[in-house]
Amino acid sequence: MGDPLWPLLNAGLHLSGSNGSTSFPDVKGHTFTRSGGVVISTAQSRFAGEGSAYFPGGANDRLSCAASSDFLFDGSSLSISFSLYLLAYPATGTECRMINIGTNGSSAAFCVDINQYHDIGAYVQISGKNSLFTGGGPVALNTWQDFQVSVFNRQALIFKNGLIIASRPDLDMPSGGTTNIVRIGGDQSGYPSVDAPLYGYLSQLRIMCKSGRNDSAYVPDSGPFEEGFSLDYVRAAPVVPLVRPALPAWKAVRSPPGSLLLDAEHGGRGRIVGTVKNKGVPDYPVSRRVRLLRKRDGVLARETWSDAAGNYVFDHIRHDLTYVVMSHDHTGLYNAVIDDAITPDLIP
Repeated sequence: MGDPLWPLLNAGLHLSGSNGSTSFPDVKGHTFTRSGGVVISTAQSRFAGEGSAYFPGGANDRLSCAASSDFLFDGSSLSISFSLYLLAYPATGTECRMINIGTNGSSAAFCVDINQYHDIGAYVQISGKNSLFTGGGPVALNTWQDFQVSVFNRQALIFKNGLIIASRPDLDMPSGGTTNIVRIGGDQSGYPSVDAPLYGYLSQLRIMCKSGRNDSAYVPDSGPFEEGFSLDYVRAAPVVPLVRPALPAWKAVRSPPGSLLLDAEHGGRGRIVGTVKNKGVPDYPVSRRVRLLRKRDGVLARETWSDAAGNYVFDHIRHDLTYVVMSHDHTGLYNAVIDDAITPDLIP
């Protein structure tokens, strides 16, 4: 489980939540704040019941993130993907720079644009640079559509719902600069022709400033994009019976021991209980291999799998030692995660 593109993300905004919420968390930790009337609305949800960011179309309706070096480009590759439910097109003679990284007139800037002709495009916001735009007006009203602008070594593509709808072999790319701001919903450049506001719903926005990708790794089909991998340790509740999960079918199962039931080296009156989760909004439990190591010398004391709810337990272990709990991602997407210096609870 998890997102294989996680290390490459510069920002990831689900733009979801409870109805009326004004919180827009970024899974990579940047702070996005609103101006105007932007709000989470459950009137439209890209995925059932999650809500999405509603942009009412006012001149000041946008989300902004302060300038950061995290949003600088490398001059050759990038990827910006999002889900869009548009309610109205920009007025005649105007365009909406819906996603802006950097400022107008800067060679370090880049934007994703929707115009009056129902086309979507991408370009550096400075004169003399070429651009990539679709033809035939593929942006529809009153329906969810998934878009992606992907550039790899200046080879530029635009996808809609996983299919290529525009391409260019030599797109001029942003470069230079020391920091870039991010604005979502409008440019605020001061030029009315490109300052049309966004009127509609936005969801599942991903920004990768230094890496392009293709449609095989594109926006999800059945749920929000997933995030990183974590291990959560909790203190054991008093004598709560837990069922040790069944091992996956592909894992060889050792026959239980015969009459020798006493673990002379690692046995005792201790218990460690915890949960394995993938990081998300909210975090969600996963089944993973979990190992218990003796902290003083790294000896493996126990091994188990967390169940479908992410729960694991190490029972009847030495209560007078400290341990290290290590969880491994058998899918190969993430490195192991570690919880250190854990002291077992006493079993009454």
